[in-house]
Amino acid sequence: MSGSSYAYASGRVSGLDESLLTDRIWNQLISAEDRDEVLRILGDSWYGSLLQTEDELEGALRSAVCLAEEELAELSNDKNFVQGILLRRDVRNARYLWKNLAAGGDGDVDLEPAGMVSLEDLKRVWGDSNIVGVLPIQFQKTLEEIQALHSPTAARLDSALDRLAAKVESENLGKLDEPVGSLPSVKIELRNFLTAARCRGDELSPAAVEEIMLDGGYHTPSDIAEAVRVNKLTSLLGEKSGFEEAASALDQGLESGSFLAFQRVSDQMTLDVLERASGNMFSPGPLAAYVLRRELEASHLKMIAAGKAAGIDPRRLSARVPRG
Repeated sequence: MSGSSYAYASGRVSGLDESLLTDRIWNQLISAEDRDEVLRILGDSWYGSLLQTEDELEGALRSAVCLAEEELAELSNDKNFVQGILLRRDVRNARYLWKNLAAGGDGDVDLEPAGMVSLEDLKRVWGDSNIVGVLPIQFQKTLEEIQALHSPTAARLDSALDRLAAKVESENLGKLDEPVGSLPSVKIELRNFLTAARCRGDELSPAAVEEIMLDGGYHTPSDIAEAVRVNKLTSLLGEKSGFEEAASALDQGLESGSFLAFQRVSDQMTLDVLERASGNMFSPGPLAAYVLRRELEASHLKMIAAGKAAGIDPRRLSARVPRG
């Protein structure tokens, strides 16, 4: 896709960006009295039409992400770029389906529209190893890993599927020009250090810590596991330029036992990368940034809705969600 074609697509995306929630609306959502008020506020926003057709907020948010991906597919002539984005949807569907099947279910779960892998194939391969070749190679490896587990826990299933998600994102978004190309490594790095920090008090061996790390960050899983062992996790993260604020928040979390501030900084770093990406009109950056912004917006809306349902104080939500 040429630079001029991207410029046209980016111009279209700039109009879509206006449908993302403003700081004023985020402030209203965080200050809302309860979940019902959250729904009322969203009803007056771009999400209003989705909420009218969906029984549940989660379904509406899932539809919002799918719409963003479909808009990208319409705007981009770059086949590989579109496939890379849609494969991420297939990872989500694999998670919904395979976790249900691993728990003894019949696969009757709500799914998103198929991306590059048919929903029927994702379901059929569970019971027929002879047709596993219909899946992309990374999906095949993950399916084999899951089915080799004896009485798999939800945590072990999520760990395997998290690795698949990270691999697919790194192999696709990681090929794009900066700053979008750096986003998979940034997210993996932050996720690994949060996981390691939470493991610190569990008295896990370095090998056990290393096993649950994701590949693709700026520090290797073995380096992070060793930092846990010698109690130098914060200093290791702070060595990477641009991660100083995250290192400080991680240090606070290790002292207090709460990692809300670190998670907030992590999400803010993602938003900052996407903000920079949206500025290069002659690249796929604005298209990718729009989809990823919508995903993160949906994630934050789920947090706020769940927080309101649980009666969590607005100040605690503000400490976690970098909005408003």
